[in-house]
Amino acid sequence: MIELAPSHGGQLRQISERFNIFSSQLIDFSANINPDGPPPAVLSTLRTRLEDVSMLTAYPDLEEVGLKQSIADYAGVHPKQLVVANGFIPLLESALRTLGVKRCLLPVPAFVEYRRSLARAGVEIEPHILSPGSNFRYDIHALVHGGHDAVLLANPQNPSGVLTTRDILLQFVSKCAERNIIVLLDEAFIDYAPLDSLTLDVEQFTNLIVFRSVTKFHGIPGLRVAYAVANEVSARALNETLPPWPITTLASCAVASALADQHFAERTRLHNDQRRAHLRTGLDALSIHAYPSAANFLLLHLPEHISADRFWRQMIVEHHMVLRDCSNYEALPSRHLRMAVRTAEENDKLVGAAAQLLPFCQRSQWA
Repeated sequence: MIELAPSHGGQLRQISERFNIFSSQLIDFSANINPDGPPPAVLSTLRTRLEDVSMLTAYPDLEEVGLKQSIADYAGVHPKQLVVANGFIPLLESALRTLGVKRCLLPVPAFVEYRRSLARAGVEIEPHILSPGSNFRYDIHALVHGGHDAVLLANPQNPSGVLTTRDILLQFVSKCAERNIIVLLDEAFIDYAPLDSLTLDVEQFTNLIVFRSVTKFHGIPGLRVAYAVANEVSARALNETLPPWPITTLASCAVASALADQHFAERTRLHNDQRRAHLRTGLDALSIHAYPSAANFLLLHLPEHISADRFWRQMIVEHHMVLRDCSNYEALPSRHLRMAVRTAEENDKLVGAAAQLLPFCQRSQWA
């Protein structure tokens, strides 16, 4: 029986069991998490709060006033425009229910949970295939036309990391507004390019809902916090459809401390830009094509004679490095893998490991 790769990144337990390698020995390039870890204040906040037993014995704030204010200060929006939940999927499914979406245009390849969420909500899906030749960029004119009442897309795009500028997206949202099309915009990685976010435009465009993540950029995915930004009317409706107490008190406190560290955010963007550029240079030297990402990951296109599955497995077995298998990305051609941008030392190790594997691939004629 063929063993499939995990459907998401970061699943080291599955990898460990499949390849009989201790998870502590694996370097995880499959999950796009800040490799420097969370801001220092996160751990100190958690330790301090745990000394207060009420953090565990009292219910969380039902309206999450403190958390929403912290997010509002960070994103430059009003707390009444915010909806918070324990991850992106509950927010998306709340929006689909609240807005009564019937038919959604879905540019693919895309995050695999988009299609699953749309299907669970009973939404008819209209796939729109993006071209590798155009670096998976959105054609905003093509995305407007059709019989759909909503479009679900990401910026930066996932899995490519390619960024669509704010000006182009605003043109797109405006065209959609003229046709009563809802724009569901996933900005999970926009913290790496914050000037291109559309969070400030939700009151002007009532057809726009923006989804953002706290945990990836700030290195705290285990706390499960995400938020949506919408006009006040839509935000109120979305809040009413979510189950109560979606965020724990400890997660709320930790996230507030993370968002307050502006120096951490600036340093993270600088380091990521430097590391990603150096990594692309090393991969280019091996004839491994990396698409022009603005995020903390790269989508790789392997040379023609290389099997992505075999390369993925050999990187684990021989070098204990886990890349993101991309075989479950809809409409993504073969020979693609995705990798996170990690520390400079780890990135160099990956390039060195790939350099060792590629000649062997050529001799073995993997296909």
